[in-house]
Amino acid sequence: MAALAVAVVGGPMTMAMLVLEATHDVPLAAASLAAVLVASTIVRETFGYSFSTWRLHLRGETIKSARDVGWMRTLTAGRMMRRVERATPADISVAEFRRAFPLGSTSRVVLADSDDRYAGIVQTARAYGEEAVVDAPVGSLAIHRDLALPPDADIKAVMAAFDAAGADELAVVGEDARVLGILSEPYVRRRYAEELDKAQRDLFGED
Repeated sequence: MAALAVAVVGGPMTMAMLVLEATHDVPLAAASLAAVLVASTIVRETFGYSFSTWRLHLRGETIKSARDVGWMRTLTAGRMMRRVERATPADISVAEFRRAFPLGSTSRVVLADSDDRYAGIVQTARAYGEEAVVDAPVGSLAIHRDLALPPDADIKAVMAAFDAAGADELAVVGEDARVLGILSEPYVRRRYAEELDKAQRDLFGED
């Protein structure tokens, strides 16, 4: 029961002391302490924080605990993305695309259809490949047409999306499917590592 309580509300040492207070049995309290520490470790490694902390964050509360995870909720795709002012039309030809984006100018270009809705991402190098037909629409070379990130997705959801898609970059689109920006996996991983390191330094009082 103590291990289950730790998974739900946290506080492994508190739960172990409650067992000792209730039973006055030191061996049982020692066993409970081992159980709650194992439960706490498993929950934090697999989920990141206790169930109650997660529910409070969903309600918009900012929890300052021994391991604050509020930064994960605030670090969203919309905050991290590189803004795209205007997506490239998907119906332009590959030849027009080459004139607009010389090889080496950018690695990827976000496309939009005639209704200005997200239509995929084109790798610039692919448009210069031998298999590319110069008079074909560049949209025929697009990848991840049906895969994009909402701007309110937190960093954990963003990393999960990158893992599932096996993509290097994903577009960020609004509710109307309009392109807002683009986000790269290396940048997301770097921001996550930086924020995690900052949280650890704050936890131990380091500068």
